[in-house]
Amino acid sequence: MKKFLLATTALVGFAASAQAGGGHMPAEAAPAPANTGGITVMVGGNIAFEASATDQDNNAGITDRSAIGGASATGTAGDTRDVHFTNPNTEINITAAGSTENFDYGAVVELNADIDEDVEGDGGNADKTYLFAESDNFGRVELGANTGAEGALEVDASNIARATGGIDGNWWHYVDTDGVSSTAGADLTSSVFSIKPNLVLDNNEATTQDATKITYYTPRFSGLQLGVSYVPDSGDIGSGANLSLKNNGDAENVFTGGVNYEANMEGVGLTLAAVGETGEAEATGTEDLNAYSLGGKVEVAGFSVAGNWADQGDSLSAVGSDTESTYWTAGAAYENGPAGVSVTYFNGERDATGTANDTETTNLVVGADYQLAPGFTPYVEAAFFELEDGAAGTQDNDGSVVLLGAELSF
Repeated sequence: MKKFLLATTALVGFAASAQAGGGHMPAEAAPAPANTGGITVMVGGNIAFEASATDQDNNAGITDRSAIGGASATGTAGDTRDVHFTNPNTEINITAAGSTENFDYGAVVELNADIDEDVEGDGGNADKTYLFAESDNFGRVELGANTGAEGALEVDASNIARATGGIDGNWWHYVDTDGVSSTAGADLTSSVFSIKPNLVLDNNEATTQDATKITYYTPRFSGLQLGVSYVPDSGDIGSGANLSLKNNGDAENVFTGGVNYEANMEGVGLTLAAVGETGEAEATGTEDLNAYSLGGKVEVAGFSVAGNWADQGDSLSAVGSDTESTYWTAGAAYENGPAGVSVTYFNGERDATGTANDTETTNLVVGADYQLAPGFTPYVEAAFFELEDGAAGTQDNDGSVVLLGAELSF
């Protein structure tokens, strides 16, 4: 799921990364570690059961994703089943951590444990694999396939969402989003609609979000923290077997990062963030990558509000298409002990040459969860979406998705 703010120690960093993979429900303490000659090994993970009910009005002939995370089949609207039972994004998280007098170090491996390719398109054995080293004085370095600094430091409404993550949760797993590729893990920003609150590289959860990179975070001084990531090729992830060629539509020489500020003023928590992505397009006739997001969050007495504005510009679109994409989010949440509830809203627009090519997405998501026992959290979530396509009135797409499930974090 969605972003986590960088932890200050290796052990807390492990807990945060595990929570980022498992959703927005309350995190549990890491299990008792095993010591193997100076290296502490910790194992955790998450598994959930989810029932969905989808009501969708789409009167265009489209490509249906008939199975969650699986192959697609061409057909008319209505071919997709309205009710599904799934185990979404089952993961095992392993952290090996050591410490010297001067710094902490270790590695994180986030294993996929789904019985088939998951809906994000993660067909490999692992989702994230990286080394890290950090100290109080010099900050933190990460080496490998992991979310970049822009994703870790960004703030938007989904940061406070409950259940599966609200506007950045599981709702889209069960929807035929007309105009968006039905291929699992497809890059949504390069399609007709922008439906998730992520910058360009973070939208593709299967590849570019976890492209192999070097990331550096400064220590947090007076509430301020900076981070930067360098990615030689946004299509390279994992081992040498997955190295991509030049001029294949990826971005190269990519720098991502941002600044995040936290403060607590007489019981009022404030978080502000500015993050961005920039890089060169590999393919001739394609615009370079340039995108940014400005967001903030306020917390007081269990209540929180958050939102952001993001501009993806014409990133990686065809030269001359005059394609401009923007989105904004807003949300509110309340947490009281083991229970929490949230309302989050997403609005995404894609403007291109001529109004017939313009699209707009709106999505309102209400979610609630309750930690019934340590690590065990039932949840309910309802998303109400509308996708409007300026090309033809028959291609509008609206409906609702109701999710009922439970997650075990261990």
